[in-house]
Amino acid sequence: MEAAFPGREIVSLENEDQFASEIGEIEYLLALSPPPDYWPQAKKLKLVHSIGAGIDHMWPLKGLPEGVIIANASGLVAEPMSEFGLALILIVRKRIDRAISQQRTRTWKRYSPLNVEGSTLGILGLGQIGAALARRAAQMGMRVIGTQRTPKTVEHVDKIYPPDQTIEVAAQSDVLISLLPWTPDTHGLIDETVIRAMKPGSALVNMGRGGIIDEAAMCRALEDGHLSGAALDVMEQEPLPEDSPLWHAPNLVMTPHIAGVFPTYMEEIALFFAANVERIEAGQPVPTEIPRDRGY
Repeated sequence: MEAAFPGREIVSLENEDQFASEIGEIEYLLALSPPPDYWPQAKKLKLVHSIGAGIDHMWPLKGLPEGVIIANASGLVAEPMSEFGLALILIVRKRIDRAISQQRTRTWKRYSPLNVEGSTLGILGLGQIGAALARRAAQMGMRVIGTQRTPKTVEHVDKIYPPDQTIEVAAQSDVLISLLPWTPDTHGLIDETVIRAMKPGSALVNMGRGGIIDEAAMCRALEDGHLSGAALDVMEQEPLPEDSPLWHAPNLVMTPHIAGVFPTYMEEIALFFAANVERIEAGQPVPTEIPRDRGY
């Protein structure tokens, strides 16, 4: 972090007491999940910057002074997350989880993987990550459709729907992937009705936020074969409890919320944060600013 801010004082806030005592003097804050009760004290604060692409763990920042810019790191993780999304799509279409399971039990049993080329990918949340994933999926011959809060043209996407037509996207998708942020509107969005509207034998992927998929409804669809597979990088409860039924759901692949992680992440986020600080000091807009009335 020091390399990104030469000549500046950098304060590391290790616990809530330090946060409470220092926040009144902080101008620029990079954080993951800061204590929520001290924002009215942040009289000098100019920027609250999330370490990741999500901001829901900070919201609603009650008492944060007007004029403080809120920003995330969505541009930083777009390419790594699109790579991860592509990997999960290949896993659920080619049923790689089944091969791994058979290997562990020394079982040699042939099965038929599904095609990727010619299949339809539905992306819920066509932001920077979704656009990068659409490009990669189209390069493999997938037809791409999706949803966007304010539909506009996105390269490599055949058709874009507003969020209230999510079920239309689900019904056409061989793989439906959620990249949505958590908001009151998205919580439980992919429910029993949406899942049952999906094609028999289709697959579901979530790399956005836990709580968007009704996990019990997903498990039922996996158990009765309506879904051929699913992959989750995010869950409603994290870390996942040992007694969660997700551990035993058939044809489900889970990864521990790592889709946006890469080896040089902390160095890159420091530079990303520093660039946004420079923009503020130069009177320029911050490209990853989060509107207060939206929360993502």
